[in-house]
Amino acid sequence: MKLTYINSKKQVLFWVTCALLLNSGVSNAQIVTMPFDYQGSHLSIKVSAGNNENLHFIFDSGCTGATIDSAKAEAAGIGKENRQLVSVSGSGGSQSYWMAMAQSIKLDSVKLKNINLVLANFSSLSQDTGNPIDGIIGYEVLARYVTRLDFDRKELSLFDGIQHVDTTGYTGIPFEFSKNILIPRFPITVALANGESFTGKVMFDTGNAFSLIVSTPFNKFHNFVSKIGESFTTGGRGMNASTTDQVAVIKSMSFNGFDFGKMSVRLTVNDKAEPRDGYLGILGMEVIKRFNIILDYAGKKIYLKPNGAYNNALKIEVQELPKQVDNAADAAFLNLNRTKPGVQVTPSGLQYKVIKKGTGALPTDADRVTLHYSLSLTNGKAVWKPFDEVHPWVHHLDKAIAGIREAALMMPVGSKYTLYIPAALAFGAEGYQEVPACAAVICELEVVKAVKE
Repeated sequence: MKLTYINSKKQVLFWVTCALLLNSGVSNAQIVTMPFDYQGSHLSIKVSAGNNENLHFIFDSGCTGATIDSAKAEAAGIGKENRQLVSVSGSGGSQSYWMAMAQSIKLDSVKLKNINLVLANFSSLSQDTGNPIDGIIGYEVLARYVTRLDFDRKELSLFDGIQHVDTTGYTGIPFEFSKNILIPRFPITVALANGESFTGKVMFDTGNAFSLIVSTPFNKFHNFVSKIGESFTTGGRGMNASTTDQVAVIKSMSFNGFDFGKMSVRLTVNDKAEPRDGYLGILGMEVIKRFNIILDYAGKKIYLKPNGAYNNALKIEVQELPKQVDNAADAAFLNLNRTKPGVQVTPSGLQYKVIKKGTGALPTDADRVTLHYSLSLTNGKAVWKPFDEVHPWVHHLDKAIAGIREAALMMPVGSKYTLYIPAALAFGAEGYQEVPACAAVICELEVVKAVKE
């Protein structure tokens, strides 16, 4: 995760966590053991921040910048002063957020000072997981302490140095940080069903629920698509962008004497990525949870010891048939709405009404487009926090749902439309977050900018 500070005079791009090693304000003598909660996908711990002593944070080794739910932060008195607007960048694009600067948080009796907290809305994440998620933290803890994760006991322990940790029975694996990405990387080997084997480096990510995600550059370089056998495509959405993965089954995976048999992997799909060897992808919790773990960032070594779940069969993902859900109310709404004055209908079934016609250029799929929009259901219920002047949507249009993409491509910059989007052009038979299965949505959309790349 990259952060750009937004300043009236200039923008300074930096890796926020590079600065977190300075002025930590933590005593070298502190050691603590605390319970963690693990429900099969995310590991969470209890955190105190501001005036709230009962926050639940995901502990994520793939998180290099601590984040807190904006509503919980406000209630706890965090971020009302001393905050900065930042741009958070990832594989899906960039998004602007407020960051509360130089905060203090506690894990049990351990106090971490000078922590910068990105403020984000986690209500949908909590709803999706069925558990309260108030924030995410990783590197800020791992950079200061040797950290032990005991999945047998469901305990997280912090030590002031590896010399204080019993590593008997553990296998030490050296790792590296690459290109200022402060997430451990080490090599693994995968074997495909056709007998071919490939070796590349993976990031060790306790925040990822899957077994193994193969990056698009590695996939393209080794032409996995033609070698991996049967597969199916699945999709998902985050706050900023849609994602597409190709799910397949490999023969085995191995690293440092540990061998895993048949398992599902996900291959990311990104048409713009260039083929490249070396970085294979992300090792996730479906594998990680089978070990008790010691993470020593100072010594750049991960220690692994098989736990009670080590010999359990790895999950094999199967393609689910689309859910068939009738939505007579939305069908009736759209049938009536198309007859109203000013409403136009495209061949795909998208309905739209022009509120303001802009005078700028038409966006293209190759442009990086800035949008303001909000979504509601046909009954008027708001289901999506608006992407507005403070938090615009900034991506290529292939990252948008089909209805928004189609509309934006015919809207000159400066235009505002109201869209009436059928489920097939929105979130389909699965729905998403507060959008029910097979639900139509209404979108207030403004095209702000389109930049050629």
